[in-house]
Amino acid sequence: MVSTIDTAMGIMLGVAAFLLVLSLVSYRRSGVRSMLLLSEGLSIYVIFTVLLISVAYATDWLERVDGMLIVIADAVVLGAVLVLGHFGGRPSAGPP
Repeated sequence: MVSTIDTAMGIMLGVAAFLLVLSLVSYRRSGVRSMLLLSEGLSIYVIFTVLLISVAYATDWLERVDGMLIVIADAVVLGAVLVLGHFGGRPSAGPP
């Protein structure tokens, strides 16, 4: 049975993977450094989320943790990556 928590984590992971592909293609075409920073942040986020989902299913370490807290924490991390990638790359934006 699919739960709401699994669905939310999957949607956020899918959105992050889609944005990662877009930012990588954009960086490759334009060479703007802000896209590189966003790509690196999204790569780390995708790896973190996949590890979190794998640990949740493979072990019972997160069994006593409320799943909604995990989803909220994951959403906060995704938001922070997007904000950092958007605003953090602005000062050094430009072709290499």
